[in-house]
Amino acid sequence: MNTSSTLRTSAKQSFWISLKIQGRVIKALFLREMISHFGRHNIGFLWMFAEPMMFSVGITILWTVTGHKHGAMPAAGFALTGYSALVAWRNCIGRTSITLSANKGLLFHRNVTVLDLALTRAIFEFSAVSISLPFLSIIFISLGLMEFPIDVLKILSAWILLGWFFICAGLITVFLNHKSELFHRISHVLMYLTLPLTGVFAMVSWLPKKLQSVYLLSPMVNGVEMLRAGYFGEKVQAQYSISFLLICNIALTAVALLLVSQVKKLIEPE
Repeated sequence: MNTSSTLRTSAKQSFWISLKIQGRVIKALFLREMISHFGRHNIGFLWMFAEPMMFSVGITILWTVTGHKHGAMPAAGFALTGYSALVAWRNCIGRTSITLSANKGLLFHRNVTVLDLALTRAIFEFSAVSISLPFLSIIFISLGLMEFPIDVLKILSAWILLGWFFICAGLITVFLNHKSELFHRISHVLMYLTLPLTGVFAMVSWLPKKLQSVYLLSPMVNGVEMLRAGYFGEKVQAQYSISFLLICNIALTAVALLLVSQVKKLIEPE
């Protein structure tokens, strides 16, 4: 009994030590990404969230000036909720897929793995948009372009679930990018083809009844609908399933981890 108890204790300690090491690796890689992207000069890391913010601001200004209406949502709220998710989706997919191109040499270090590099890049890209979302919300509310959110907890939950989905999808593209050169060449086209499935341009309730159930098969649509429900409440008649989004994310996580574990067989460290 004493021997088995000692082994279990040793195993637990070993697990937590390994987890702490990997945490430090992720932190170091994250800081490296920040410095390599934005440098130490001018506004430096502020570009991390200023860059994705400019896209949403531009769309908001355009729609506000032209008087676009989106049901019960003001143009600013529609642009903020939709295009923030779209920028996060685009960046997590597009930039995570090529993360090993510039960082392959880091695999020389024993504690750095393909998963570390890909996960750090995906988290980095999602974090940038995550910072810009509340910042823009405060600005738009202060300017009277939209009202204060109805349910902040729902917004946070929706954004976390969307981030989970984006990050896992980004990890999968790392494998696809190294498995086939064709994917790298057509990835931009594929991103445009996924736009109708993002839920950014229309609420489910705006579509014909026959298309609504099909539209809700997209995990991102469910997440964006939930996000807008948090911001605007019952005004937008949002339709979504948290359980469906959770199941999709869990399945996508399993697939992502399995595929990323195969990437090291497809590349040679520098």
